[in-house]
Amino acid sequence: MKKLIVILSICVSSFVWAHGGTGPNAAKEWLHIIDAGKYAESWNKADAFFKVQLTQDKWKDALNGVRAPLGKVISRSELSSKHHSSLPGAPDGEYLVIQYQTEFQNKKTSIETLTLSKSSGHWLAVGYFIK
Repeated sequence: MKKLIVILSICVSSFVWAHGGTGPNAAKEWLHIIDAGKYAESWNKADAFFKVQLTQDKWKDALNGVRAPLGKVISRSELSSKHHSSLPGAPDGEYLVIQYQTEFQNKKTSIETLTLSKSSGHWLAVGYFIK
């Protein structure tokens, strides 16, 4: 019985990984791209709704002006995670809004808010804000 449970766990884990993973995992992966300064790549890996709202050049300019001066991430911990079926200014769908308490090299206390959509079948970013 234990062997069957282990095999099922591996199959489920492989399925989740192959199909975009969970929202929180997708969020962490996307934030790591931003943390590495790969702003064009983060735009490429965002949801189509995000790309319609903001060109890649404007996205890179925004992050170079706001995110880059903060420096490297010292710590990031999840404060909240909430599912929504609708958000202001967005079509109805499946959304996940995650807030993180983040300490950057040049800003000790900030809140990052990342909104993900599953409209494509995978969790992809549709919004990112830093306070």
